[in-house]
Amino acid sequence: MVNDMKNKKKIIIIGAILILTIIGAIFGCKFYKDEQKQQEELKIEKEKKLLAEINSSYSEFVITKNEAKLYVKNKNKYNEVGTVYKDIVLGLEEQDITVKTKYFKVLGLDQEYYISYKDVIATEPIEKGKRYLNYILMDKTITTKETTNFYLDEQKKYSIKKSFTFPVYIIDGDKYYVEYDNQLMYILKEDIEKIEDKKNSDQAKAKEIATILYHFVYDPAKESCNEVICHTVQQVQSHIDYLKQNSYFTPTMKEFEMWIDGKLNLPKKSIMITLDDGSYGFNAAKIFTDNKMNATLFVVSSWFNPKDFETEYFEVHSHSFNLHNAYACPGQGTFGGGIQCLPKETLLKDLKESRERTNMTTVFAYPFYDFNEYSIQILKEAGFTMGFGGYYENGLPNMVVGGDKFRIPRFTFEGSTTTAYLKWILSTYN
Repeated sequence: MVNDMKNKKKIIIIGAILILTIIGAIFGCKFYKDEQKQQEELKIEKEKKLLAEINSSYSEFVITKNEAKLYVKNKNKYNEVGTVYKDIVLGLEEQDITVKTKYFKVLGLDQEYYISYKDVIATEPIEKGKRYLNYILMDKTITTKETTNFYLDEQKKYSIKKSFTFPVYIIDGDKYYVEYDNQLMYILKEDIEKIEDKKNSDQAKAKEIATILYHFVYDPAKESCNEVICHTVQQVQSHIDYLKQNSYFTPTMKEFEMWIDGKLNLPKKSIMITLDDGSYGFNAAKIFTDNKMNATLFVVSSWFNPKDFETEYFEVHSHSFNLHNAYACPGQGTFGGGIQCLPKETLLKDLKESRERTNMTTVFAYPFYDFNEYSIQILKEAGFTMGFGGYYENGLPNMVVGGDKFRIPRFTFEGSTTTAYLKWILSTYN
């Protein structure tokens, strides 16, 4: 009896243990499945966040957040080959983005490079300047050292562990300008292994460039102008049409000065367009800007606010602050322009004021075309590097490479100047 009781207890205990074991197994299995499900949900959530992060970095164009590495792909391995610096806009190849995407393929460079998605963010495209494509390549070719550094606007943009060979667009001191990343960048001479003479272009380059001069561009439908140097908008437009139809290039003042200094080559069909004084300046600014033709207004800045006229195509430089007064120097020059004889202190004060009102320009046009050696010395002391006169200054009709930058000649146009005369100038002196 006692044994039967003991056996029953054992059976009950064993049964209880089995039941508890089964219950524990059931709950354990459920807990495991719940844990597994939770882990899977966490994994999915992490992948969603990662995919969103990668997608937020991807666009047709991206910008570097900081200094970043460039890579090349070799058998599914990414090897570092260079550096791209902060705030560089890059074009990317279109690609499918997954959680496994770690690198984006960069477009527009010399070969297939990749960049980490962590180093960039999406941005808008920027317009890269293409004016340099109008320049004629110089007869120089450079080969860089094993690491090539590319600069733009005084800042390093790329450093590539590779030697390059480039034709040269501009040589400015120790800066050699070449095309890279679909824009004009420069390489320092210290990074160049070899410089060779080589003809890089068969295009005709300018040996001399004519400068033409207008004064007052007015609209006869709503304005009047009765001087010999008054030009209707129709007259100026006819000249512009001829230049455009015949593919003439209008350099900026900086390009013109660099050409004179032998730092770059401009096309044979180049012409400088200038205007003096500032009256009717808005009309002039509009017509040249609308036609996307570069021109320069030399403004008397005590008469007009130079900044009122400036546009992308219309530059403003100095015609003095208040020296446009005839016969200040009687018997000197054509109209006795004051820059020929007034006290040095008076002239320097005027020129300082003028420069401050015209973006610290270094370019000047002599009032009445009057100047002498004294004038030139004053201009140099005041910080100017160029001086424009009138017809046949320095005995030349046009400016030439290496010419005297303080005696730049100009053809003065009148209200009666025809397109035929413009054509004659360009065919005779260009």
